Amino acid sequence: SSTAAGSAEAAMRWGGSAGTSHRTAGTWLMLLSHFVFTELPESWADMQEPLLEGMCFTLKYLGMTLVEKPKGEDMAAAAIRRIVATARVGARKFQKVILTVSPRGISLQDADTKEMVENISIYRISYCTTDKLQNKVFAYVAQSQESGALECHAFLSPKKKIAQAVTLTVAQAFQMALDLWEAANAGR
Repeated sequence: SSTAAGSAEAAMRWGGSAGTSHRTAGTWLMLLSHFVFTELPESWADMQEPLLEGMCFTLKYLGMTLVEKPKGEDMAAAAIRRIVATARVGARKFQKVILTVSPRGISLQDADTKEMVENISIYRISYCTTDKLQNKVFAYVAQSQESGALECHAFLSPKKKIAQAVTLTVAQAFQMALDLWEAANAGR
């Protein structure tokens, strides 16, 4: 089985969209250099075709909290602790969502109603992790399109391996987005 060493993180320059002139290959390489893994599954590189369409995971949405930094293991761990503590206090049922990861980003769909909850561009995501202590929790940090604030969103998976798989899939989505970006800009 594959494990994420600590956390998988990506540092990105904020603003703009895919293909804008200020987004450089160096920014993408910096983003990818922050992903750290001890072991990748043998079939990881063969998953490109399904990932282009989007890899789906059924998770429970725990909640969101604002954060001050776009990346960092300690920041993410503290944010996840806040989200989990708040979730435990509330007596509400967690929203079951289908989280789809692709080179375009992450989309969230309500698992029951099939209503689209949110679409997060790959360019707005700055960090993702499987928490060390809450190892069934997957979280990502993204810049809100509306307010520009940094938000940490956390999700509960049924198993530790699923949370790790989501993290690895987001890492692969970043790599594919880089490959697509480089191919599109090769002729310039």
